[in-house]
Formats: sequence, C-alpha cells, structure tokens
Amino acid sequence: MIRLIALDFDGTTADTMPTLERYAVELMVQYYALEEEDARTQYRSTTGLPFEQQIGMLFPGNENNSTVIEQFEQKKIEGIFDLPLFKDSIETITYLRANNYKVAISSSTTQPIIEKYCKLNGLEVDGILGYRKGFEKGKDHFNFLMREFDLSSTEIVYIGDSLKDCERAQNSDILFIGRIGMFSREQFDVLSKSHLYIKELVELKALVPTLNRN
Repeated sequence: MIRLIALDFDGTTADTMPTLERYAVELMVQYYALEEEDARTQYRSTTGLPFEQQIGMLFPGNENNSTVIEQFEQKKIEGIFDLPLFKDSIETITYLRANNYKVAISSSTTQPIIEKYCKLNGLEVDGILGYRKGFEKGKDHFNFLMREFDLSSTEIVYIGDSLKDCERAQNSDILFIGRIGMFSREQFDVLSKSHLYIKELVELKALVPTLNRN
C-alpha cells in the first residue's frame, strides 16, 4: 500500500535541468578542456548526485574542482528561482495530497534552496529533504521519511528523472518510477526493476492508485 510519494526536485518537479546542465557543461568545457558533447555525456552519467560528488567522481583530485563547484553553486543560486515548475506539478501534488497521500521532495539540491523555491511558487508538500553533508538523497532521506511518517519501505514510491535516482531508490528497496526526459525508457530499462515510467507528473494521478490494487 503506497502512502507516501517522494519526488525528485530538479527535472521531476521543477523544470530546471536544462539550465543546470548548461551551467555544468560550460564549466566543464572551460576548466577541464572537454568537448561540449563529452562534457554533457559525463555530466548526465552522474546526474542525480550532489554536484560536488559528480565533480569528485569525474575528476578526482583535479586542482580546479573547488573552483568549478563554487561557481556552479553560485550560478544555481542566481538562476534557479527564475525557472518554472512543470505546468502540472501543483495540480498533481494537490490532487495526491487531497486523496490522502503524503508527498515529499527528496533532492540533491540543498534544502534552503528548495524551501525558498517552493514558497515563491506556492508549492505545498508534506516534507522537503535536501542535500547536506552526511544527509543525502537515497538511504538517508528514505530512512528519515520512514521514521517521520511511520512507514515501511513498501509504502513509499520515488519518482526521479535520472539513473542515479533509480539506483538509490532500489538500493533502499523503494519502488521507483522513472520520469522520461533526460533519459529514455530504454536507458531506464537497463537498471529499473519496476519498469514504471511517466512522461508528465500528472500521470501519477492514475498510476499511483493502480499500485495499491496490484
């Protein structure tokens, strides 16, 4: 029985990923002498993780890492509040909460940014979990949600737009629904155990109740 829907933020709830990807690719081209397409491929291979972890994984020990991370985070703070929610985010989340589902955001963006963004855009949820060192998307967030709402892992579903989202949900025995966009159904299928996908958030209004009937 699904009782809580946990949503990724960037690329799932808010239409921010094209801009964040552009920031990252520009910096990777500038500081690591990559071709644009190679930079984009490397960024996408690690997207879903906190940016500092992405850079550490892609360029371990590089002297430019701290500069790149600092500049990316500054660009993100300066730009993210002008970027929109997906057009169906408020409608879908409002519907789910009205039908007795808890809805939480679980993201690799820092919590203060998400809280401010949601307040500015009139988005109300039951919980917001962002990244800080020692507390990140995946096991940390899911364990918190289970304690906070007295749930088991089988009562939570996680919706995300990246392969890392899928990996982290499944590593915690959380049912995963992939949002098609940055990654295709075929790319998710390589990793996903559930093979459940949406193209728009509004599809959850019909999909989630079917999970409780199966």
